[in-house]
Amino acid sequence: MHIFHNPQQIAGPFGHYEHGVETALPGRLLHVSGQTGVAADGAVPEGFAAQTELVWRNIRAVLAAAGMTPQDIVKTNSYILDRDDVPVLAEMRKRYLGEDHRAASTTLVVSGLVRPEWLVEIDAIALAR
Repeated sequence: MHIFHNPQQIAGPFGHYEHGVETALPGRLLHVSGQTGVAADGAVPEGFAAQTELVWRNIRAVLAAAGMTPQDIVKTNSYILDRDDVPVLAEMRKRYLGEDHRAASTTLVVSGLVRPEWLVEIDAIALAR
């Protein structure tokens, strides 16, 4: 069980996340490296939505390899190139984490990622008991 912290002294969350997520240890902690919209065969789909969907599938595959699920995610960091893509990013997050799942979250609009065809990168931290 996670305890959420959204103190009244600061503005509330601006989206589908929590300011602080406290987890009780012991547990298994998994750091998922930044995942991009690259398929197993190296193909990169065109468009932000298609790449973001593949990013979340890749994250789910890493979680599954560790015996975890998206519900174990306690923190994400998202890196996007275009601020106008934030609504799609938020919708995909809800789709893959679930409407009721909350995690700490940071989103950055950056000037570029490692490869010019990449439009989004997301890393995650998960905790399983």
